[in-house]
Amino acid sequence: MAAPPLTAPLCAGRRRPGRPSRPGPSGDAGPDQRSHLLDTATSLFAERGVAATPIRAIATAAGVTPALVHYYFRERGQLLDAVVDERLHPLVDQVFSPIDAVLADGSTAKAGDSAADLAALLCGIAERLIRAAAATPWFPGLWIREIAGVDGQLRERMLQRFALPRAGRLIVLLRSAQSRGALAPGLEPPLLIVSLIGLTLLPLATAHIWRQLPGAAALDSEALVRHVSTLLAHALAPARPWPPANA
Repeated sequence: MAAPPLTAPLCAGRRRPGRPSRPGPSGDAGPDQRSHLLDTATSLFAERGVAATPIRAIATAAGVTPALVHYYFRERGQLLDAVVDERLHPLVDQVFSPIDAVLADGSTAKAGDSAADLAALLCGIAERLIRAAAATPWFPGLWIREIAGVDGQLRERMLQRFALPRAGRLIVLLRSAQSRGALAPGLEPPLLIVSLIGLTLLPLATAHIWRQLPGAAALDSEALVRHVSTLLAHALAPARPWPPANA
């Protein structure tokens, strides 16, 4: 009897029942397949929520077997990590990378000393966030379900890995601007971050509701950019303390 070829394992035999075969390099496996699975999972998480999306549902939507999903993401936590690191993180980078040098500086020196300069910086953040979210249909829904939601399974991963550090540096910058008179004294820097998110992501996530308002059906993301930029430009200007001293 001829000996088995040197490239074949001597102990090779029939595969045990229930054990998935490893995809070959010319089969279903590959970077494109992994990216497709990650895109499918992200979209389903945005639509249904993480808890309501089993691996089998991801496999069915992607047109593959559950075994192939497990080949790339051996456990559910690994899949959630990939969604945060490879889908959410790039979006946050897209929004904040143009001002990372300013945030790292920790002051308004590089952003400019005037209220107009600070308003332009924040309007830029809002505009990039709106455009990024509008170009990524799953993002507003995922934010509502898995980041803003009480039981969101992506929130802590996102906050601890990259969102909180950047938000913290922005708050330092806002406090510095406020101490120098470039930001209205009645504004609270941490709540200003909340306001930015509320002005940008919430309208995109709830468009199916407010577009039923009279005259709102034709409003698009460009209209939202103009609206938010105008609001911020007027709201951020220094003003008299609130409430007035003689109130």
